[in-house]
Amino acid sequence: MHNDSIKASGAPLKDGTYSIERSTKQQFAKLFRRHDWPLFKNVADCYLKQAAYLRKKNVVATEDLALLVRNSQKRLLIGVGVELLVKALYLKLGYAINKPSGPKRAKAPLLWRDAEMLELKDDDTFTLGELIEWLDRVMVLNNRDTIDHGLRIAKVFRNKEAHIVTSRHAFKVASYRQIESALRELYRQGFGESLRVRFSLGPTDRPAWRIGASDCEKKSADSGSVLQKCAAVTPSALNNAGRGFIRE
Repeated sequence: MHNDSIKASGAPLKDGTYSIERSTKQQFAKLFRRHDWPLFKNVADCYLKQAAYLRKKNVVATEDLALLVRNSQKRLLIGVGVELLVKALYLKLGYAINKPSGPKRAKAPLLWRDAEMLELKDDDTFTLGELIEWLDRVMVLNNRDTIDHGLRIAKVFRNKEAHIVTSRHAFKVASYRQIESALRELYRQGFGESLRVRFSLGPTDRPAWRIGASDCEKKSADSGSVLQKCAAVTPSALNNAGRGFIRE
């Protein structure tokens, strides 16, 4: 069984100390379990909602850079939010997101009941690309291509905005609309929630972000019973978790 106490991983340097990068990573090291999914999900909700509503007036930048900074922050928030959302889904479904280490390897994705027999890295998790690739192995998906395309665009947004800055780029409204479509499907199929989302891209583009219960949580008019129990985030679950360029 795993010991969840944080410990340094990897071999020490010759002088007996750990590298500054490794020691810093250990400040955040944790083996994430199923009960952690609501926290991932709720922080993802916050980031994605911020991305939907973010405007030039909300960023701290000079006027000549405000639009560029707003767009970069919007894409970065979308990318990070999508990664946390996907990891929340894996955890909710009982899968490990920490990478295995040591000589005893197993084929990913790993259910926690299988991962219990392995040594996992408490300071390293599977990449977003890997989790997107395995998504249809952990759940039955409708509209698989819609989900896949939107998530992959969000991954590119995150990678590019975290590593480079460009004054201009090819602007495609369709990229944002594809992410919105993917999110609606993922919220519905993965979390039993209906999502209304629109990322504002121009001064006349009205943002939207609203999460509600999906049809499977609505009561039957005949019997008054819940048709199907969905996995929406609840306060009790949170307690268990421990708490074109110009157009843009």
